[in-house]
Amino acid sequence: MRLGRNFTNLLEYEYLTDDEKEKFDAGDLKVADMDALAQGRFKRDLVRQIEVADEVDLRHIEIDGGIPNPYLQMSDEELEKARKAALDHDVTLSLHLPYTFVADSTCSFQEEDRQIACDYIRDYLDVAEKLGCDYCVMHPGTVPFYQAEGKYLDRMEEMLTRSLKELGAYSQERDMLLHLENNTAFDVGFVTVEEIYPVMDEVREEGIDVRLCFDLAHTFTQVETSDEIPDPPEKAYRDLPEDLLYALHVGDYVPEEQLFHPPIHQERGKMKRENFVNMAKIFEEKGVEVVIIETAVRDREDLINGYDIMAEETAFLADIFNR
Repeated sequence: MRLGRNFTNLLEYEYLTDDEKEKFDAGDLKVADMDALAQGRFKRDLVRQIEVADEVDLRHIEIDGGIPNPYLQMSDEELEKARKAALDHDVTLSLHLPYTFVADSTCSFQEEDRQIACDYIRDYLDVAEKLGCDYCVMHPGTVPFYQAEGKYLDRMEEMLTRSLKELGAYSQERDMLLHLENNTAFDVGFVTVEEIYPVMDEVREEGIDVRLCFDLAHTFTQVETSDEIPDPPEKAYRDLPEDLLYALHVGDYVPEEQLFHPPIHQERGKMKRENFVNMAKIFEEKGVEVVIIETAVRDREDLINGYDIMAEETAFLADIFNR
């Protein structure tokens, strides 16, 4: 298994100017302000991400395509530079496709909207191909809460199936696996694997090799409205069909604080070291190829010390998954 991560916001502080850092340290810039200022700068510096991954012995990077991102504006020269750096450092790449705004419409009831969303995502798949990505990850999309019932849900499934067939085939033609990741409970639909299996089955029956990037932490967001969280939590991975697995996300959630993807090694959420040890055994048995750490910090001090937190968390999980 290759252990990798999506850096999310863990290195963003480095990309503030000296003046911005001074204001952030003094509390004159909020966390959201820092994210808005630094996110595009950080995401564009793919070579730095690759170098950092190599420094802490990560062997994969899932490039964060969350909006905003600079990837459609990057030149072929920039993309080739990043591709070469990845090869030089023995770091494989994947791309997490956008999952908000336009990309949300992959399951839209309106065919014109769905087509626009798929055309948009194809542009990102072209970027991923230029970067030499092994695979990409997409979310199912979502619909307004007031349409989340009855025949609307049937239509939602129908449109996502249509989109996944088109995008899965497009990705497959470029020698990349397309993964579908389950939503959080903050979205409408496709939070559980039971909601996703019918879509994937229909797509795969046509010979399109799409995979499931199951995110257990996403299901934890149901904790206030559902008793369907497995006990122990990692049992959910044991129940996944092996033929759907290639890359999987690992993360956590703190229900009491509604804190999403806290640093894993701090053991603040539902997952403890023992759970990850059991998870690693399951992944090995099922032949999982890539494990992606997903962590995002929200405290000011954590953002200032993002590199150290990332390194400590990586060491914690590397001891478990690389033993």
